[in-house]
Amino acid sequence: MYEEIKLKHLHPVLQIGVQDIRNAWLLAPVPVKLTTTIHRGTLVFRLPVSGKRISYKTLKKGLVKKTIIIKQPLYVLPF
Repeated sequence: MYEEIKLKHLHPVLQIGVQDIRNAWLLAPVPVKLTTTIHRGTLVFRLPVSGKRISYKTLKKGLVKKTIIIKQPLYVLPF
């Protein structure tokens, strides 16, 4: 079974897809969900390995409206 995630916007340079304001995905080799936090009063997304912060304002400047569907395996507990 797979869970379908619809990304509505894409930043082609950073390869980040945005589902909504709180959910962003890094689309590099394998889709990975970015952690959303607030840093000094602005919304930022943190990359998983480096911990680099990308602000929503920076991300918003290069967004292109494009629908992408990601299929993630659905993990179901055995009980």
